[in-house]
Amino acid sequence: MHLRNVEMFCDAVELRSFSRAAEHQKVSQSAVSQAIQQLEKRLGMQLIDRSKRPFELTTAGSIYFEGCRDLLHSFREVEDRVREMENRVVGRIRVVAIYSVGLIQINETIERFQREYPEVEVSIDFVHPDEVYRRVGQEQDDLGLVSFPKSKGLFECVHWQDQPMVIVVGRNHAWFDRETVTARELDGVRFVGFKPNLFIRKAIDRWFREVGVGVETVHEFDNIEYVKRDVESGTGVALLPEPTVRDECLRGRMKALQVEGTSWVRPLGMIHRKGRELSLATRKFVDVLLSESCTELSSSPG
Repeated sequence: MHLRNVEMFCDAVELRSFSRAAEHQKVSQSAVSQAIQQLEKRLGMQLIDRSKRPFELTTAGSIYFEGCRDLLHSFREVEDRVREMENRVVGRIRVVAIYSVGLIQINETIERFQREYPEVEVSIDFVHPDEVYRRVGQEQDDLGLVSFPKSKGLFECVHWQDQPMVIVVGRNHAWFDRETVTARELDGVRFVGFKPNLFIRKAIDRWFREVGVGVETVHEFDNIEYVKRDVESGTGVALLPEPTVRDECLRGRMKALQVEGTSWVRPLGMIHRKGRELSLATRKFVDVLLSESCTELSSSPG
């Protein structure tokens, strides 16, 4: 029971929410709260400052969390090794991804994976790119899905797929009935872009410089969904990965145009903490992602 309480405490801290921890542990929120209270009573110290919103760890809570997280990781590694002796694919995989990976597509992949490996539990969370690196670096998650991945420092990277970049316009734009545009036509266009600190924004700026294009950036966002909604409702254009706008294009809400003479792509990769051996379940999940990326690319236009 004590180990179970520790699991609920660590989940609450990692997910930054009692309710999300309860959902993940398939218990009530009050059960998570009671589990943490029991730990605090056993230790005789407060672990979480509940007066703050969102809650914060106390100094004792931070020390306890770091130690318990390592303990749980080691415990699960031992269990996985024992089970793998019989070639059983079991365990728990935590994935953290950037928002634009594609909620529908990745959830379908997870569902297919779990049908094949029913003894594996896979959870996924969508966050800002910096948060992906923080969580994988601190070993809160096993695997991170990011764009323009960097394989250095704390991280090792596995290339996943290259997504073609397209110009997208809404129904009110003069280019809506077209299939292609030239790079020269983008010069001076009203552009909906990303915040300057994002990797994709830096890549787009570099691509535009290489072809001598200067756009008029009218709005900037740090979330691809906000970019799409702005383009859909206005007269600006954006440069986005084609798979991320496929649904809107099929519904006739947006149009994706090829940029003639360019080969702009957004690379996606899987990162994990350097020096940490991936569990058999995580390695199988990586294999599934890689195999499905080949299918995705072969079915993509162009």
